[in-house]
Amino acid sequence: MKSIGILGVGQAGGNIAEIATTMGFQTALINTNQRDGVVNTRVEKKYFVPGLNGAGQDRSIGIKAVQDNFREIIDFVKKSYKNIKLLLVAFSTDGGTGSGMSPILMDLLLDQLPGINVGAIAILPERNVLAGNRINTAECIEEISKIDGISSVFLVDNDQMRKLNPQSSKQQIYLVSNHQVMEAIDNVLQVTKESSLYGNFDEMDLMNILCTRGVTLISSATITESKSSSDVASKIQRSWATSIFCPVESTGVIRAGLIYEGPVNLSKLINVPAIFERVGEPLQLFEGTYISESDPTITTVLAGLPFPSRRLLALEESIEKNKERLQNLVNKEHTQKYESRISWSSNLKIKPERKTDSVSFKLSKYER
Repeated sequence: MKSIGILGVGQAGGNIAEIATTMGFQTALINTNQRDGVVNTRVEKKYFVPGLNGAGQDRSIGIKAVQDNFREIIDFVKKSYKNIKLLLVAFSTDGGTGSGMSPILMDLLLDQLPGINVGAIAILPERNVLAGNRINTAECIEEISKIDGISSVFLVDNDQMRKLNPQSSKQQIYLVSNHQVMEAIDNVLQVTKESSLYGNFDEMDLMNILCTRGVTLISSATITESKSSSDVASKIQRSWATSIFCPVESTGVIRAGLIYEGPVNLSKLINVPAIFERVGEPLQLFEGTYISESDPTITTVLAGLPFPSRRLLALEESIEKNKERLQNLVNKEHTQKYESRISWSSNLKIKPERKTDSVSFKLSKYER
């Protein structure tokens, strides 16, 4: 049984939980819209907030859903997982249900799940989303960043996938991103089950890394053609920039993992100071070396990174530029009206009432 559980919140989170289920993770989902959750047929444990039919991209509805039903929701989560060490709450930051419910829910779960750490898989939208989605993301990430005691926050960046697949549909981008984040986590978890004479990367190492507060990313680099330590370092650093996670913007790795799989000769090219030169040497580094005839691959896990301010500011930039226009739109919603200039014409449609006379009067009209 895997030591990491996945809790999907909202439609995007439910879709991630669906994929995680096929990989053997313990999963559950929470939604405000039963129709969204029903399509996730592989996820057996589901909680639908009573009295709601979605959140309509309104974060306040998601927040209130937790406030009004927190006892039932926490009880549902407690009953859904057994013997896990880390619960990752998966959700999109730009909607209403996942974005609204997840920060407050994670904050509550930190005190309600003894012995279980709580982290996040938070999806960032593409840069071209509309103003309402950008506002939701900014508010959601701000709330997450202020949660004391939270473990790894994986920021899955749909903009990264768009750069690599510019012709793909939104649905294709979402599907690939969801698969890749779960494959990255699962692959590292699988390594902890392997044995090596040259140094094991075990589950305790992984949990030490993933329970670090801050942003986390996982990436892999194939180093088949590498001729020097510099080549290896460059390929690893390149993998950080092209992964599905937000690219590293600044130094400040707290804990890291470095896993080598491949022939023994290329393992000699690993130079730790060169690899971490751009992001700073971590406080702790956990390594694993697994000699095989497979293509030489180095997987790195970086944890405790700062939130990517440049990436997030790019989402907020257009909001600031259009501040006056957006405020006017909201004001107009409550004040706009139209007054017709031909209100007098309504009388034209009224048929005059037919006058009713007495029989004697009508008879008298015909007297000679």
